[in-house]
Amino acid sequence: MLNIATEQQPPNRCVQPKERRGMKRTFKILGLSLLIITQSCGLKNKNDNVPKIESSKTDLFDKYSNDSIRDRIFEIAYDNKSTAPSYIVFKAKDLNTGLIKEICCEVPFLTGAMHRELEIEYDSKGTEYIDSIILANRQENFEFKNEEALNNICFFEYPDYNRLLQIAEGINLDYYSKTFGKNDSTKLLYFETDTGFIQTTFTHIMFNCGIMTKRDCEASNNIWFVNPNR
Repeated sequence: MLNIATEQQPPNRCVQPKERRGMKRTFKILGLSLLIITQSCGLKNKNDNVPKIESSKTDLFDKYSNDSIRDRIFEIAYDNKSTAPSYIVFKAKDLNTGLIKEICCEVPFLTGAMHRELEIEYDSKGTEYIDSIILANRQENFEFKNEEALNNICFFEYPDYNRLLQIAEGINLDYYSKTFGKNDSTKLLYFETDTGFIQTTFTHIMFNCGIMTKRDCEASNNIWFVNPNR
């Protein structure tokens, strides 16, 4: 089992706010083969840049959560306006290449990306407008063409979904789901580094399992598990 971080329970210092049959005749076999090859090539070209997620691997997270739960914690996490921002997961598309990635980041990085993409001012009116766009996007799918916006969510460096699954397979998801997914337990995890997105991919996996997390307000390498019912 992958040792992700050290669990601690210090006092909470942060200000809290209110996803053949076989053919007998040779010519029939050849005809069917050609048809399959043609259709497969067409599909491959059409979906080259779309993440391919095997259903068996998708079930890795669906065992612990579902889209309804993830949508709910997205909204709750987004509404956290404290000095300890929450982590959210969403899909981002690079309109320049068509590449789509599932991204996890703190809420302000997504809002900042949207401000850059839409060239919206950082005033109260602009902030309210960006909030309304993000919360109205029920699928949590966002498109970006501006390179600064893409950089703001670490799009180019962020690990792909297959890498995320590899990391998840090394974590005791049963433990985290039982400990933090369905009760009022609150605990802090200490990460020595976030090099290689160690901390962010962990929070990404927790989110996909229906577990909310947020960054500590004083130490960015610490994360808190959050009870969404509070």
